Amino acid sequence: MKFSFFNERSNSFGLTTLSRGLTSIIGTFAPRFSAYVGKNLLLRPYGKRNYSEACISPIQELILATSIGKAHINLFGHGEQVIIVSHGWADSSQSFNKMILSLTEQGYLVAAIDHIGHGKSTGNKSHLFSFIETIELLIEHFNNQSIAIKGIVAHSMGAVATLNLSRNILKNKKIILISFPNNFFELMFEKVEQVGISRKLLTRVLESISRQYGKRWQQLSSVHHREKLALDLTFIHDRNDRFAPFTDLETFLKNEKPRLVATSGLGHTRILGDTSVIDNITQVLAT
Repeated sequence: MKFSFFNERSNSFGLTTLSRGLTSIIGTFAPRFSAYVGKNLLLRPYGKRNYSEACISPIQELILATSIGKAHINLFGHGEQVIIVSHGWADSSQSFNKMILSLTEQGYLVAAIDHIGHGKSTGNKSHLFSFIETIELLIEHFNNQSIAIKGIVAHSMGAVATLNLSRNILKNKKIILISFPNNFFELMFEKVEQVGISRKLLTRVLESISRQYGKRWQQLSSVHHREKLALDLTFIHDRNDRFAPFTDLETFLKNEKPRLVATSGLGHTRILGDTSVIDNITQVLAT
């Protein structure tokens, strides 16, 4: 079975009920086996791995050793200030091509991450903990090189990972979060149940990863990071986003400081290549 968090189709009612019951039994009575099955089923991005830099060629490629593989980062431009761009689930740094071209023209050095299991990085499995780890390692790399990081532009799951960075890392940076799925784990549980996988199986997977990283997965939910909304954050979100409901984010940001830029008709991913969105991002970075 090939599972995708972006698949909107669901099984027939009978098959869904049966498979949900079966995976619930496995999750209850065989926790280790269910975690193994769940990781192989739920942690595979199934995104395109091969791509070419259509708009601009990288000046350098970095390889970062993470706990679950080697992360590939392309560097574009020749600026003295770095903008880090971080993609979402089943995507790659190529989704930022138009934005990268614009940012380099503005004089920035752009560091485009391929997260583990995505693009040119190694591995075939990934998860939110890994996304966070890779961004932290990249920031550490630039800090060790005494290279100033101007900001971080992150999309979808990459945006959730960015908000999970420590307040000390985020402060004094422009943080732009695009298509931010505020109720990240709730949406995950909803999707797996929709296709006939029990919550118990996903819970076993999350618990297993939590033990590996020494941090409870519940702590990664945005509700635990509200204090960071006082930092220099901008959210860009489409009102018609099918995968990260606009109303969830609107409720989360109510009476808070961050700027919310709303678009219409761009959906969850096309928003990254929209000219007006890219112009908005360059303006935010310049202020």
